[in-house]
Amino acid sequence: MTKTTASKATTKKAAAKPAAAPKAAPKAAPAKKAAAKPAAKAAAPKATKAAAATSAAPKKVTVEFIADCPLASTVSIAGTFNNWAVDVDMLKKDKKSGLWTTKIALVPGDYEYKFVCDGKNWDAGDNKIKHV
Repeated sequence: MTKTTASKATTKKAAAKPAAAPKAAPKAAPAKKAAAKPAAKAAAPKATKAAAATSAAPKKVTVEFIADCPLASTVSIAGTFNNWAVDVDMLKKDKKSGLWTTKIALVPGDYEYKFVCDGKNWDAGDNKIKHV
């Protein structure tokens, strides 16, 4: 078996050397074709990757949250979309209406949340649920 393996390797080397010599002369023409083909191939995968990215990642939807906390000096929203962080998504107070609002981009789904007034006063009762 060792002799067969050695003869195969020798055969491949012998075949590789003659094949390399004839390709050296006509390389100019195939090189141009090869350069044109990868450019076309490169464009196709980019389009495929872009299509895959848009189909794989659902589009986010902007959702408005409104809280009625007239005596609060700060209001934030904590929920499943921000890991229940109290200081991440802050609301702004509308001077005319007195309501606190914010807009957050979310992937469609169901989210639980609560408003937090002054960093420590959470909404009483069950979590609110937002269907996006």
